[in-house]
Amino acid sequence: FEIIGYRLIKGLSPGEYVRSGAFVVGGYRWSVRFYPGGFSPPHRAHVSAFLKITTNSARAWARFDLRLLDRATGLSRSVHRAAAPVVFDYSAAHKKCKGKRGARAFMPRAELEASPYLRGDRLTIECVVDVVVAAGEAVAPPPRRLRAPPPDLSKHLGDLLDQQDLADIAFQVGGEVFRAHKVVLATRSPVFMAELYGGMKEKGMERIAIDDVQPLVFGALIRFVYTDVLVLPGDLEGDDCKEMVRHLLEAADRYGVERLKLVCESILCRSLDGNTVETTLALADQHYCKALKDVCVQFMSLGLEG
Repeated sequence: FEIIGYRLIKGLSPGEYVRSGAFVVGGYRWSVRFYPGGFSPPHRAHVSAFLKITTNSARAWARFDLRLLDRATGLSRSVHRAAAPVVFDYSAAHKKCKGKRGARAFMPRAELEASPYLRGDRLTIECVVDVVVAAGEAVAPPPRRLRAPPPDLSKHLGDLLDQQDLADIAFQVGGEVFRAHKVVLATRSPVFMAELYGGMKEKGMERIAIDDVQPLVFGALIRFVYTDVLVLPGDLEGDDCKEMVRHLLEAADRYGVERLKLVCESILCRSLDGNTVETTLALADQHYCKALKDVCVQFMSLGLEG
């Protein structure tokens, strides 16, 4: 249990505490409580520390050891321990008096603050817990954990693009129209941010003509902006596919979509050949793609050596 910023909590009143995150031992949940102002007014000259069971209605026997880490040596020292098992009872009738065990006079505060345990405004309390189970008795099952589903934000944004609900901007690209949402585009592209919300914005602008990007390329760019996934047409193969990736790299650079630019660089690096290396090198040089340029130069030097 690492406390960062001790000076921010040292002024807490007696009875006030900070708590570690929950951890599981022997099928029960536990946490450590640290009282920088003491457990109660009679203990205000000391800091107090307790181990608490937090599993509802649980009753367990355990040995424990509360230790302080020496930040200079990396070694820890036992400050309070229960060598014999003690009962932790978190039932409604006993949780206040038996739900936690520890030391009200854990260490004099002045001693702690002058010790090597407190350095850089940090204090680390280690807790070793050994749950004791009687012969023939089963350890409590660990608390059930629900598995979270995989992230699906990109799917929902892709659906938003496809359904065009609430679309508030249109792009005329060749003979095709692409409808989109200004806030999504501006969030993902500094160029779209400037065009749609900044000084480049034209009053009443609801449709923008794009003259120097192919519709297929612009569509892939917009889909990547929404989903972070590059989708290439399935009917493109070989040189046609490479050519589209080169155009996509140009579009990504133009609109400041850096991740798409890197994805395109990676594809072009893996697909270099003698017929395309010079074209790709010129592209890399024009759009400041250092990694791609280095790969092209290395490829060409190997070819010359051969």
